[in-house]
Amino acid sequence: MENIEIEASENTPLVKFHPKQGSLEIKGRSISENSVKFYRPLIDSVEKYVFKPISPTLVNIQLDYFNTASAKCIIELLKKLESLPKKGITVEVNWYYQANEPASYHSGMDYKSILNLNFNLVKM
Repeated sequence: MENIEIEASENTPLVKFHPKQGSLEIKGRSISENSVKFYRPLIDSVEKYVFKPISPTLVNIQLDYFNTASAKCIIELLKKLESLPKKGITVEVNWYYQANEPASYHSGMDYKSILNLNFNLVKM
């Protein structure tokens, strides 16, 4: 399985997915007009990853701003990882938020309540 590395742009986040290391990082702004097209290759790779995962699997998400379409893609992506703890694979999700950005904090709280993953809210 190949690494995915996408540089950040004005409307899309930096993405680094290294399946052999069990690490995923999403950082920046995610306001693409076609979020599904942007996230689909990553979601598909994570879907394959769950058949040959690494423990621990570490996910770091630090989004300054994201739109509703991106939020749906991110939840779809993270839901793919929910099966791993049942297989004995440790998954840790770190959701970074700015102290002065309550919307990001509340989004993180929503994700934490929806997902069956070890989900940490990390204030920057």
